[in-house]
Amino acid sequence: MTLEELRARFPSLAADRRLLRNDVYAILLAGIVAGDLAPGERLKDAELTEALRVSRTPVREAMSRLSQVGLIHTAPNRYTLVAPMDNAETGSVIGVLGLLLPAAIRRSLDDLDVDTELELTVIAERLEREPAFSPIDALQRTTSAFLDGIHDRVLAETIETLLPRFIRYVSLSEVGAAAASRDRVLALTRALAASDETAIEVMEQMLRDLAATLTPAVGGAG
Repeated sequence: MTLEELRARFPSLAADRRLLRNDVYAILLAGIVAGDLAPGERLKDAELTEALRVSRTPVREAMSRLSQVGLIHTAPNRYTLVAPMDNAETGSVIGVLGLLLPAAIRRSLDDLDVDTELELTVIAERLEREPAFSPIDALQRTTSAFLDGIHDRVLAETIETLLPRFIRYVSLSEVGAAAASRDRVLALTRALAASDETAIEVMEQMLRDLAATLTPAVGGAG
């Protein structure tokens, strides 16, 4: 997919020449997670600024943020590439999330405010009602809504740094898509919206299933 085609997927953002770095980040993140910007693809400032109709400053700020979450690799004055999908690294990410996400749910389940519960309910209803609504997209929205609603910001920000690589793996791999099935994501979102502790079990099982598929590859590396 070309950058022009990627920009066309976000007309409300891309039509605005005053895009902030968060908007540029959101567009590039969506392209990487969906595979439209494929692992190993070279990203060039000049092409991005022209395609997204912004100055270089928000592009470079967005690229810096993508580098921090591990989705691009940069060598100054040489290249910027979409990071490869590395099984060992993904296994480590999922292992850490396996400790942090259930703990975050356990500690915060009773503290979610009404707005967060309503947002989660809307996501669940869309997932149940709209076959075209991707469960991966729903999972990303659910985790983001939940993390926005918890009080422990250090824990939330730590998880948010790892989530993009997790979501990309789930989005682009068959085993990831199977682990994050529509029924499972729906169960997770419904449970979170209802402050039901079964959300912990659903999340733990999802992460265990993903870790099990990656363990042989991690163990065989090196």
